[in-house]
Amino acid sequence: MTGKVFLLAALATAVLTGCEREPRGKDYLNSHPEELSELTKACADGSHPNQQECSNAESLRTLKNKMQSLSR
Repeated sequence: MTGKVFLLAALATAVLTGCEREPRGKDYLNSHPEELSELTKACADGSHPNQQECSNAESLRTLKNKMQSLSR
């Protein structure tokens, strides 16, 4: 029985460890505006756990604002 519990724990750890994905980059987010919008909202309310993705979204928002101000 102990062997089965150990095996189950090892399997669960392997599955959960493999669930993390690479942070979505600026190019990807720029090409997917709906995801960028959702991500920006989640980062603003603190519900998004990936700081790198939040940083990428913030950089794109800042760039967009600067580009809009230059086009006026």
